[in-house]
Amino acid sequence: MSLDRLVVKEIYFPVLNWDLIERWADEIPVFSENDPTHPEWKSTPVIPLDLSSESYGLVYIKNEADLKSNPTGTFKDRMAWEITALHRDYARGLMLKKKYIDGNVEEQSVPRITLITNGNAGTSLAYFFKKYGLPPPKLLVSRDISKENLESLKGLYTDIYMADLEEKSLTPEEIKRLTNNENGLDITSTFILQPELIFYDWHVHETFNESPDEIYVPYGSGRLMENYLAWQERTMRNDAGNKDPRLKIPVGKVVSMDILGAIPEEKDSSANLLTPAYNPFNIFDDNDLSALINLSWTGKNTGIYKVREERIREAYSIMNRNGIPTSPSGAISLGLYLQRYEEAKIDPTKKSLVVNTGQGI
Repeated sequence: MSLDRLVVKEIYFPVLNWDLIERWADEIPVFSENDPTHPEWKSTPVIPLDLSSESYGLVYIKNEADLKSNPTGTFKDRMAWEITALHRDYARGLMLKKKYIDGNVEEQSVPRITLITNGNAGTSLAYFFKKYGLPPPKLLVSRDISKENLESLKGLYTDIYMADLEEKSLTPEEIKRLTNNENGLDITSTFILQPELIFYDWHVHETFNESPDEIYVPYGSGRLMENYLAWQERTMRNDAGNKDPRLKIPVGKVVSMDILGAIPEEKDSSANLLTPAYNPFNIFDDNDLSALINLSWTGKNTGIYKVREERIREAYSIMNRNGIPTSPSGAISLGLYLQRYEEAKIDPTKKSLVVNTGQGI
């Protein structure tokens, strides 16, 4: 594969200096990692949606489009905040080492963040990075990105690079080279930050505490579903005496929940943010799902399910009719619920919760 790419947009950012470092260390706030009395995130609302008149029963919508919680109207704001806080910790680390590096940071590389995205992750990173004076995120978009999405991203605080992402899976080194970021950090592929535990941990505990029997989530990069599975596993292991203080329900209820990931059946689906050219950096694969089920650390129906296009469009219409802003990619979780209801796989005596991941860019 030729790794040719098009530089769509680059924003100048100054060399590192102590003024920048002190600003990042002092102005990016610190929140508790797991103290419910000092939460890191404002909980998004859960909306009961009675679809009995449409023969689909009662379902609950966890609404990540809520602007009082997520400033850009998408669950990706939670991930973007965690990456923003990473810069705070980086700056504090430099300040602690100041006397050991002769006070000179001009030769130190400004930490740059690369991410493969055609959508909301770029919007969220741009919002937080601009707010706190961080270097613009470096986004790698595919050549088949829609004109509308590209124009939206171009208008934001971002560097943008375009490449053919369909010919083969890129290595982390190739991703960074394509974005002029050889010495930076690729969020798409880096696991040392434990993205399966920290990107959406508050969201997961908010949802767990609603005590649903099954949880429906869109499946794109896989990170959201991985957070649910990782916290089911972590909750079970912590039951011996280190229970997370955010959890308000019994551990047995948590590990009984079905986590159902929804992906489009068709590659050219309207839920196009969930049809990446490739996705080589999943943390959990089918073997891991099987292990969690066999160990009884998740529900027996946990898995990834394909959703028909007509159900995605129907779900998108239902949400918007009921005043819940979304996109086809955000509504696909409801589409999976509708599809399973039609197939008589929904027990009306149990509580079904659908995650609306938010509005599209």
